Amino acid sequence: MMTTGKEYDYIRDQMDLPRIRALNEYHTKFPPADVGIQRLCRILEAFMGIEDNSQPQDDDDDEDLEEMLFNFPQG
Repeated sequence: MMTTGKEYDYIRDQMDLPRIRALNEYHTKFPPADVGIQRLCRILEAFMGIEDNSQPQDDDDDEDLEEMLFNFPQG
């Protein structure tokens, strides 16, 4: 996925396939800074043995949402 920092309407109206290809080639040679930092963090995490311990979200949130929605009157 490519991030341009522009609004959807600008991309739809102003970008064409040759420009998108050129931008992709440029990003391949010179990745955006945030991509480079993310890669560096992943390399350091792997080198230091740090694992991603984020827990998957429970399905209880869906039940809480249903319960909250039942409290509102139907109009």
